[in-house]
Amino acid sequence: MVLGSGVYRIGSSVEFDWCAVGCLRELKNQEKKTIMVNYNPETVSTDYDMSDRLYFEEISFEVVMDIYKLEHPDGVILCMGGQLPNNIAMDLHRQQAIILGTSPDMIDNAENRFKFSRMLDRKGILQPRWKELTDLESAIDFCEEVGYPCLVRPSYVLSGAAMNVAFSNQELETYLKSASQVNKEHPVVISKYILDAKEIDVDVVASDGVILCMAVSEHVENAGVHSGDATLVTPPQDINNQTFEKINEIARVIAETLDVTGPFNMQLIAKDNELKVIECNVRVSRSFPFVSKTLDHDFVAMATKVILGIPVEPINVISGCGKVGVKVPQFSFSRLSGADVTLGVEMASTGEVACFGENRYEAYLKSLMSTGFRIPKKAILLSVGTFKHKMELLPSVRILHKLGYKLYASMGTGDFYTEHGVEVEGVQWTFDHIGDPDDARADGELMHLADFIARRELDLVINLPMRGGARRVSSFSTHGYRTRRLAVDYAVPLVTDVKCAKLLVKAMLRCGGAPPMKTHTDCMTSRNIIKLPGFIDVHVHVREPGATYKEDFASCTAAALAGGVTMICAMPNTNPPVIDRASYDYVSTLARVSARCDYALFVGASTTNCELAAELAPQAAALKMYLNETFTTLKLDDMTIWQKHLQNWPKKIPICAHAEREKTGAIILMASLIDRPIHICHVARKEEISIIRAAKERGLKVTCEVCPQHLFLCTDDIDRIGKGRAEVRPVLCSAEDQAELWKNMDIIDIFATDHAPHSVEEKDSEKPPPGYPGLETILPLLLNAVHQGRLTMDDLINKFHKNPRKIFNLPEQSNTYVEVDMDYEWTIPQALEFSKSKWTPFAGMRVCGAIHRVTLRGEIAYVEGQVLVPPGFGQNVRDWPMPKKQLLTGTEKVEKETSRPNSSLDVHSSLDLSRLSDLDIDQVDPIKVENKLNVHFNEGPGLRSVSPLPPQTTIRQRCDSSSYPQTVTSQRQRSDLFGKSILTVDTFGKETLNDIFNLAQFMKTSVNKGRVLDDILRGKVMASIFYEVSTRTSGSFAAAMQRLGGSVIHTDATSSSAKKGETLEDSVTVMTSYADVVVLRHPEPGAVARASRHCRKPIINAGDGVGEHPTQALLDVFTIREEIGTVNGLTITMVGDLKNGRTVHSLARLLTLYQVQLQYVSPPGLGMPKHIMEYVAYKGIPQRVFERIEDVLGDTHVLYMTRIQRERFVSVEEYEKTRGLLVVTPQLMTKARRRMIVMHPLPRVDEISPEFDSDPRAAYFRQAEYGMYVRMALLAMVSGVNPLI
Repeated sequence: MVLGSGVYRIGSSVEFDWCAVGCLRELKNQEKKTIMVNYNPETVSTDYDMSDRLYFEEISFEVVMDIYKLEHPDGVILCMGGQLPNNIAMDLHRQQAIILGTSPDMIDNAENRFKFSRMLDRKGILQPRWKELTDLESAIDFCEEVGYPCLVRPSYVLSGAAMNVAFSNQELETYLKSASQVNKEHPVVISKYILDAKEIDVDVVASDGVILCMAVSEHVENAGVHSGDATLVTPPQDINNQTFEKINEIARVIAETLDVTGPFNMQLIAKDNELKVIECNVRVSRSFPFVSKTLDHDFVAMATKVILGIPVEPINVISGCGKVGVKVPQFSFSRLSGADVTLGVEMASTGEVACFGENRYEAYLKSLMSTGFRIPKKAILLSVGTFKHKMELLPSVRILHKLGYKLYASMGTGDFYTEHGVEVEGVQWTFDHIGDPDDARADGELMHLADFIARRELDLVINLPMRGGARRVSSFSTHGYRTRRLAVDYAVPLVTDVKCAKLLVKAMLRCGGAPPMKTHTDCMTSRNIIKLPGFIDVHVHVREPGATYKEDFASCTAAALAGGVTMICAMPNTNPPVIDRASYDYVSTLARVSARCDYALFVGASTTNCELAAELAPQAAALKMYLNETFTTLKLDDMTIWQKHLQNWPKKIPICAHAEREKTGAIILMASLIDRPIHICHVARKEEISIIRAAKERGLKVTCEVCPQHLFLCTDDIDRIGKGRAEVRPVLCSAEDQAELWKNMDIIDIFATDHAPHSVEEKDSEKPPPGYPGLETILPLLLNAVHQGRLTMDDLINKFHKNPRKIFNLPEQSNTYVEVDMDYEWTIPQALEFSKSKWTPFAGMRVCGAIHRVTLRGEIAYVEGQVLVPPGFGQNVRDWPMPKKQLLTGTEKVEKETSRPNSSLDVHSSLDLSRLSDLDIDQVDPIKVENKLNVHFNEGPGLRSVSPLPPQTTIRQRCDSSSYPQTVTSQRQRSDLFGKSILTVDTFGKETLNDIFNLAQFMKTSVNKGRVLDDILRGKVMASIFYEVSTRTSGSFAAAMQRLGGSVIHTDATSSSAKKGETLEDSVTVMTSYADVVVLRHPEPGAVARASRHCRKPIINAGDGVGEHPTQALLDVFTIREEIGTVNGLTITMVGDLKNGRTVHSLARLLTLYQVQLQYVSPPGLGMPKHIMEYVAYKGIPQRVFERIEDVLGDTHVLYMTRIQRERFVSVEEYEKTRGLLVVTPQLMTKARRRMIVMHPLPRVDEISPEFDSDPRAAYFRQAEYGMYVRMALLAMVSGVNPLI
């Protein structure tokens, strides 16, 4: 069952319906039957063919529950319909409806401001200071404390309804009255409004708290403009790496803490490189469709799979796919007479438009034009309110002047820019005779601004109000307001935000008019285009220096890009060869000015550089050893030279060997004796692949590569190719050898071209040099093999991208990918375009699959036969900065050797989706990671890819959810309760309560997720001594101890030696000798305290007659926190036998630690004892006494019912007179608040009607469950164990 978004309105519109439809489609793809619940005929989700069953009903708890009971679905998906379904999550959960995805408890932890704030404080994540307030006086005090401006809003609103920014006490009072009218049941939340900050939206999909994909969108406007009205840009263009790392870390912590399975959205605010969390919604957001389309990855489909429990690989899409998306708002001000056009915290847009471009300037102009905006041609009016904005806009105004625009301005603005050397004509604020043709002015008189707009002689109005974020008005008030209104009424394009104005001017400068249509960003195709990672060829002969007529860096790397290769490793057998510092620097200089794709350079092993070569290791791709005859002067015949190179070259950096036949076994053996990895190049024969298989099976550190000529050609093709042209090293082998390579595909680690171009004339000569060109043909040949079923897409990605990176420790190329047309059939021509060789041995072969476009580091490098990047664009990847080492923390996931065809950029762990590359191999045992005989991971710190920000270890100052700063205390090794008896609620202070409740929350989450906690108190024994009957207290203590791994021994009044006359003190003393902690209940007040004086172990009071019940009071307060989010500010009404109810005695005393109001309702003679009321009054807590429940329901947040205790009455007659006077029924509760709870310590008799049990406000059975978690926390802390410390 999928719940939709309901009616369209500002803040909840088609974006959520897109998500619901995407969810339905993915469910159909997974062959699931679907039920859609929605009640908006405008939505696509209510189309007859979208779901198997459609309920056109309102999305309320009662209706959804009725449908659930009727249909019996496998579960309900709430997270696709926006806020409305999330609002009923807890109610559905409490009625045992199966909610798929993130637990409703965790949804509530994010939605409830108090719970979420406490979670951020525990994790050291900053948040703007805020407070929930109910009266004007306290609101003014808070605002004066944190400083104006402050944001005022009612609780539980969407789209910022009734939200406003207050800049003074007078405005606060005005806005507070407006907010209170929205929903009188909820108090007002006031938070510090941060000026001149950047707002950031983060959209995430996670599984069991581990991030799988993430998108970051930045607002163009400063924070304070509602996200629905803001201009959004993704991938972000102005966020630096340090901020990115912080965003990743915050997202990781929140996803893990909330244990998110499915989508969630965060809004952050950034200023001075400091990030604060504004809010988190565990559901899709308005920007999910935008980021899915812009980043070319369906976040909703992925979230749906995760919710269904289908394994999904992490994917890095945060850097985008070569295009930038900009979303701008669409307003309806022209249809709303009198409405002000300024942007603020309350959402006003009625639509949104998003467009793509190669950069944000193109995309922004396209988006604006899509809303009806016209790019100005001649005249622009400027009216800038503040000096700060005038200065900020000054460079943009100068650009407009240089672009040839005629600039007009209001008087103050005109004077300012004239003083700064910009020619601006002033106009006066006059609104009379608008558009009157008879309005004649004397020559030289200033033009009337309003008349100028009315005559439509302006192409653009830039009007920046004095203050943003303020309340909208509908009456004529200021000149600025009337100017903005006229611009809208006369359809003159209007800009009211300084950041948008600056972006617009830059876009006009960059684009020079309307951006042209570009097929790769603005068009869709019916072709089967899939995206693959940028491929890496680790075996390329560039021929520069020495033989540039054959190939040079410019032509070679152009051929590489045309073949889908974005990084090459250049071989050292040039002329001169790369064997020392001088030759390396020479070749590096040539590559720097000529290479079009990224590259790394090999160092050659010679007979003379055994000692010197190692100095170049940090800059080298690897060391190349030529052990057999080929086109080189570097052949090594002396095995002692082999040994020296193997010993001297750093083990962290690979050695590659050209070794054929028997020399393959020799070099593998020698490397194994020295205990270092070895990579065998271009394996061609059956005997060689057999030797490598045997070596891998014995655990030797060997990897190998194979070239396309040995996979797709054999001796049978020599006549077709020509004898001279067929010369290659290793030579073409038999069909049997070729078949053996295919048979042992699991042994082969890498595909590499051995691109060795020679001119046609050389290949046709009497002594043709060995070698084939291959860069432009390797990927089409491999794609054809995928088409034929000889390879899988995983094979292609692993052996041509992942394994080269791992084996050679190559860094990630950010925002780099290849788009291929899987269905395009073509014949390989006699000569390919970019390589200078002008021939290919694969000519005439029919293949299926072609390269469509290549994007390298965000730039389109190749598209449809054209190389677009110039020589010098390529970079030496060994010059890229070294990453910080990162331990594998927070997840046990290790990157798998598989990828998904449709989105093959999933080569990253979810720990850091913007920068994370392959795992540091020091942290992974390769034997444990894989038993497959494929790739050996180099075990060194030499990884040159970027790692995520380490987990934050510093304790940060709490940035408050309360009105006072909190001091961070040092970590304690043991709890304050260690070894102490719990006899009365006076034991607890506020800090101790927070420790208990935080630990109880941890216990609750762990138990609900099925996590094992039985090592916490393993070996400990609890003595349970109950002289009174008990179900909940006795059972929950026993369950708590056993869940923590301890054991329980029982005794009671009927089974103890008390029957023989043994005193309580003696019984407790004896039981103490058997146990580590004692839980005691006794009918006599003060008995537990008396027994504790004879007890050498901690003793916990489980109730002493009419005295106290401290653990019940603890669980009661914990229940209030869990159900409502906070205890402060609540009105708590206690009903029933308050005279004899030890639970209410303890609870009333404990509640004096909070800011609450207590109300008492009891039968005659059973009121709250005088000493309790005096104690509560002494603590300054307001108390009131009533006779009827009806009189208190309207103001009550917590209705705490207690039973009339029969055992406390002298006679049955007296008991019967009293019982049944105070009863909760469904009819009675219609007078109560919608957001309140009913509690009861249980057992109940007849004080709560069973018919009320199904009401979501009935919390008493959940209260009993919470008791176990509180007692688990209490037992652990008393025993000296706190897993959170």
